[in-house]
Amino acid sequence: MADTRLPPVWILTGPEVGLKESFVADIVAKARTLGGDEPELHKLYAGDASVSEALTLLQNSSLFASWVIVEFRNIDQLGQKAEIDALAKYCAAPADQTVLLLETEGYSAPKPLEKAVPTDCRKTFFEMFEHELAGWLRRELGSEELSADPEAIESLLELVPHDTASLRAACLILSSSFKRGSVLSVADVEAAILRSKPEDAFSLFERIGQGELETALEVLDSVLDARRGDGNQIIAALVWSFRRLGRIADALSLGERFEEVCLREQARSKTVQRQLRAALQHYQPEDIRSIIVALSETEAAIRGPLGSAFERQLLHLLITSIITKKGRGLAAAGWSARSLYPQF
Repeated sequence: MADTRLPPVWILTGPEVGLKESFVADIVAKARTLGGDEPELHKLYAGDASVSEALTLLQNSSLFASWVIVEFRNIDQLGQKAEIDALAKYCAAPADQTVLLLETEGYSAPKPLEKAVPTDCRKTFFEMFEHELAGWLRRELGSEELSADPEAIESLLELVPHDTASLRAACLILSSSFKRGSVLSVADVEAAILRSKPEDAFSLFERIGQGELETALEVLDSVLDARRGDGNQIIAALVWSFRRLGRIADALSLGERFEEVCLREQARSKTVQRQLRAALQHYQPEDIRSIIVALSETEAAIRGPLGSAFERQLLHLLITSIITKKGRGLAAAGWSARSLYPQF
């Protein structure tokens, strides 16, 4: 029988990517301890991989590892009843020495899956409230023997996405920039996170927001060349940025004031507000929705079997489409990642 100390199926929902990744890492570590070797880990994405592929990996014992772990992400995109039913059937009788992690950034999974998985094996990773994030940041900085005044914490929350993975990375930047025992001010935070940091996915968003194609492509190449983010990380940051921009654009279309919306979106920094204003001049709500679709399509292509080999080309096509065609160029011109590279 499967080891009862490591439940064989989990449903992991919610948008808090950092905490979810930490939970998965704990599962992998436990499997490593139980098996005495490195577990075989597979990451599949609904819409890109089929349920049958996931089940084949789980039902065929590994020749090289004691445990097989399959992360099946974006399960909210499963639309065919036959696929959902097959997955639910497996959940009711999973294979030994395996773990299936059914993941979505939404708050629920297809109902047949929820019925097939015990309640105590369904976890939701909620975004933390601002006061929770502030406390989390203080503890994270404290582990590096740093502290920050309230305004500096607020500035950090304005400049960095509100998930623990991004915030943890920001804390590492601060810990490498200041001596232990330092009390950080707003100027310190901006110097480390904004002014002194190398180009990254968020400075790429700034160039895209300004409609600067040539500069945006240069920033993209700089990020890739310096290995400050792979294609999936760059797209994740752009999706977060465009989703926030979309919420602001929708609110403005309903007559809300820009400053009030920015406060609600935790965009109090004048620098960030200037970036958002520039982006809103180039992209309307319908443009933003098309751009998010284009980002998702490109992410799926990059995650394909040969996606990493063409990552730079795919990202160049994506950025060009966003700036010149508002994201519609990929499908409208017939030069989507999948049509160019059908093996994906």
